[in-house]
Amino acid sequence: MRLTPQQHAHFETFGFLVFRHLLTSDEIARYSLEFAAGHDAWLGGVPYDGQSRHYASLMEEASPFIAGLADDPRFADVSEQLLGKETICIAVDGNYMVGDTQWHPDTHSLEYAAVKFCIYPDPLSAATGALRVVPGSHRQPLHGSIERDQEAAYGIQPEELPACVVETEPGDVIVFNVGTWHAAFGGAPGRRQGVIVYYEDPDTSEAAEALVHQMRGNHQLFESKGRAMYGAHWRAISDRRHQRWLSRLAELDVLETPSADL
Repeated sequence: MRLTPQQHAHFETFGFLVFRHLLTSDEIARYSLEFAAGHDAWLGGVPYDGQSRHYASLMEEASPFIAGLADDPRFADVSEQLLGKETICIAVDGNYMVGDTQWHPDTHSLEYAAVKFCIYPDPLSAATGALRVVPGSHRQPLHGSIERDQEAAYGIQPEELPACVVETEPGDVIVFNVGTWHAAFGGAPGRRQGVIVYYEDPDTSEAAEALVHQMRGNHQLFESKGRAMYGAHWRAISDRRHQRWLSRLAELDVLETPSADL
């Protein structure tokens, strides 16, 4: 899958792209089955209660198709084209969402580059929790100028912040730079979001330091749930690029859960 010059320009300028019907109806049907199975395995069969967000890693044996999407050229190749270099898949996960998602970027630093693919197995509109992005907010100065308290800063409600609403149908995939400010409003409890995240393979000390810092925070999330971030199924995938990801994370000392004294 090769991106067009126009797609590259759109992503560079606005910080996101939409791929319509990237996944087939059969793939979405399998995705839905494994999404549920992956959550059951991750949460030990605890049902979604509709009261809080339920997160599950989908890199394990209960969701092999979803885990394998990370190696699919529609995702892995595109991540490299968007960032202009080799990337490392960091996570594949799924969420049952609850209520509004307030405005935020998905990184604490712009020193490293990363992209996040979002898969929504259910149709979403502006009124039912479709992703909203602030175009161009992956770059300074806009990135650093947006205030988290929109009412105090601008006298508006969060859903009134000027933004692009990306309405989707099952099979559509959104990819955005993790520095892009995004949110969702009006969604019913239980709307599903799947995610595949790629970080750049850093080639500067600044990018490596920022990536390692972010990865240590990622590991803490898993550690808080008594789990390792990368289990046996993920480590055993034989794809050559996949094994390079594992090797690079090991070289950067972030494949395993960091020691408490780091």
